[in-house]
Amino acid sequence: MKNIKAIYTGLALSAIMIFAGTGCKKEAATVVDNSAQYTSEALINDADVNYNNVVFTEGSETTEYSAENEGLPEVYTLVETDMDDAGFKRGIEKRFFTCLKKLDLTDSQAIRLRKSLRAFEECKAADIKAHREAYAKLLARVEGQRKEYIAQLANKKITKAEFEAKMKALRQEFESSLKYIKASFAKRLNACYDKFVRAMKEILTERQWKAFVDCYR
Repeated sequence: MKNIKAIYTGLALSAIMIFAGTGCKKEAATVVDNSAQYTSEALINDADVNYNNVVFTEGSETTEYSAENEGLPEVYTLVETDMDDAGFKRGIEKRFFTCLKKLDLTDSQAIRLRKSLRAFEECKAADIKAHREAYAKLLARVEGQRKEYIAQLANKKITKAEFEAKMKALRQEFESSLKYIKASFAKRLNACYDKFVRAMKEILTERQWKAFVDCYR
């Protein structure tokens, strides 16, 4: 009988341990790992997605075609002088620096960040210039065509339906051309930003980096 009781007792204890272990595993499984959002890759990928996303204002009889900031995400337009006056108060403050100045940077960190920002600016300078020139040519071509269609409509050389059809085709031309411009510069611009973000992460403390990511993303 004692042996039987011992066996039952052992089985009962084993069951309790198994149940307890399962409970711990279930509890552990509910823990959310959000570390991925704090990686350099997360910010680098955000910039690439934002750049390649084609968003624009469609032209009409009264509205010109346009893409905000010439189709460039804010992070690709950062320049060293954005850090001037210590408080980053040059023109309209970019959100990147609104988040950055909340970090209580040391003088040493500010100097190192300025150096990294200068390197970023130099790395992308030629491509940003070429992108803006290509965008300006696209706008000029499309705007000239839009005005021609408006004139044709006003002079009754084309009907309203024909005008709408031409404007639809013009919209497709603008969108595809803007996509082509972006595709031409996407890899090089993102490579420059990649270097800057990784350098910035090295300069900031872990607490500062997480605070910046929480603010900016």
